[in-house]
Amino acid sequence: MEQQSASPINVLHAIRMTDKAWRSVSETTISNCFKSCGFSMSQEEASEEPLEPDMSLEADWNKLQNTEVQFEDYVTCDEGLATTGTLTDAEIIDVVNQDINEDNVDENDVDHTDPADFKPLISNKEARAAINTLRSFIERCDDIEDRVFSSLFEHEKIIDKKSANCLNQKKITDFF
Repeated sequence: MEQQSASPINVLHAIRMTDKAWRSVSETTISNCFKSCGFSMSQEEASEEPLEPDMSLEADWNKLQNTEVQFEDYVTCDEGLATTGTLTDAEIIDVVNQDINEDNVDENDVDHTDPADFKPLISNKEARAAINTLRSFIERCDDIEDRVFSSLFEHEKIIDKKSANCLNQKKITDFF
């Protein structure tokens, strides 16, 4: 019998790829698919059914009509509210001097910092491995909400974008 090599894609990987592909589909794409199949309804057809008035909406409207507040009062209610302050020249100079002093302190601190305080940069490969580790953990848990997987997908999209930005287009002369 001939030996068949094991495929690097198993059922779990296929499910993950299907989930990623489905989450990448936008509402516009779905809408366009239905329109191309003839399922779109024009605005006239959509409004054939008479709409029943909402009783709570009527009650709210009646409450609004019985108030004594005028529209102008509502619009100008916060007109006199102070949103910003006016700085004097001396205050502006103090703020600028504080910023300069803080910059000088930061530059002096760099010389005295401990190398252990610096965190190493994480590569795209390490970030992707971390996401895969989290996904494996979450898949083994019970009663996990879909938003958790959506969040993982969003993080994965960020890593994909960062990875794509790091790629360089090869020139045809690179092959000769």
